[in-house]
Amino acid sequence: MARSARRADRVAGIDLGGTSAKIGIVDRSGAIIARDRVPIDARAPFERIVEPIAEGLAGVIAAAGGGLPAGIGYCCPGFVDPASGSVVGGSENIPGMAGRSAPAYLAERIGAPAWADNDATCAAAAELAYGAGRPFGSFLLVTVGTGIGGGLVLGGRVWRGARGFAGEIGHVSLDPAGPACPCGSRGCLEQYASGPAIVRAWKELAGPRSGEAESPLDVARLAAAGEPAALAAFAAAGRALGQAVGGVVNLLDIQACIVGGGVADAGEVLLEPLRRELRTFAYPLLAEGFRVVAASLGNDAGLLGAAALAWERLGG
Repeated sequence: MARSARRADRVAGIDLGGTSAKIGIVDRSGAIIARDRVPIDARAPFERIVEPIAEGLAGVIAAAGGGLPAGIGYCCPGFVDPASGSVVGGSENIPGMAGRSAPAYLAERIGAPAWADNDATCAAAAELAYGAGRPFGSFLLVTVGTGIGGGLVLGGRVWRGARGFAGEIGHVSLDPAGPACPCGSRGCLEQYASGPAIVRAWKELAGPRSGEAESPLDVARLAAAGEPAALAAFAAAGRALGQAVGGVVNLLDIQACIVGGGVADAGEVLLEPLRRELRTFAYPLLAEGFRVVAASLGNDAGLLGAAALAWERLGG
């Protein structure tokens, strides 16, 4: 695209998922001025993933009235090196991104500085800036979907840890003799409380009726109707989440847990067991006043979190 002056009042956010990339131009208030969704082939090589994203971003910039964004934020699954923007691990579902830096490619292609971070960390940044995290100075964001991710906010800022990889609550081991996890450990939270784990638990309990639910939200609808096996499946997920989150509460004395991701659409069917079980594992004094709430940004959390990353790197 033709280079033009950068606008200080807007940034670009890009949220890379397994089937598409969401792209938007976002102002300082979190309003999305223009947006697009670009399909991707997760098994394609790097250039065949990022070039359509760059083309989509150019189109969104034009749709927003032109003028380059002040910066570009980009979020994706996996471990992202904060200095280079390269994916250094956890990219098995999009293997072409391994060891490559989408921000470097986009900065060269578009002509604006670009930065990257993990998708759950960006979701935490989004909820802090624009969503359910605004009342809290410290919280844990847990994304419950095909897997379980997490992001931390401490002292009113996203906390990334020594190497930028903090927040991987899905791979906290709850039982060293538990099921093997693809991460190499055993008994990880993800094996008990992710969407597939909830469906698996329901099928084991429901027996011959197991064809009635093929997704965690199917199971959630059954649980909302009072079906015992579905209620038991969510109770088990809530206990696992309560154990993991309770440990974080004891360690960090945070104010809240914000639950997002696709399975969070189950609402109180998921949140109520988590609240109940957390008090079994958190020290009573630390659990007092602790809040468990639903994330508020839905499918825009990644896009807005990527934009929040860009604003952060630009100095606010």
